[in-house]
Amino acid sequence: MTAGKNRAWWVCGGAIVCGGAVWALLRFGVPVVLSDANHPARPALEALSWIAGIASLLVAVVALIVALRQSGSSTPTATHGGIVFTGNVTGGSGSGPTTGVHVEHPPDPPSPARPQA
Repeated sequence: MTAGKNRAWWVCGGAIVCGGAVWALLRFGVPVVLSDANHPARPALEALSWIAGIASLLVAVVALIVALRQSGSSTPTATHGGIVFTGNVTGGSGSGPTTGVHVEHPPDPPSPARPQA
């Protein structure tokens, strides 16, 4: 699935959920717990909302730090399903260190060792 179609499904799903929430609010109204200042469950709900707000802030900060660390990595990446090799190349036309070699198809596995005569 392409990124555009994936995003369209998320937007469609979010619209359905938000629309359902608005419909439920208009149909059933605000729960009594939220509108009554003297309801015994109200302090617990307010405490839980504070805890949820602080926890969501911490999760957002951690996600930002992880995203910044990942965007700063210098590891080469391959496109279109290729493979990136990092290491030493020996044989062929030369040898030595190499980084960022892009191969569209993985190489054939090495042939089995031949017994020495």
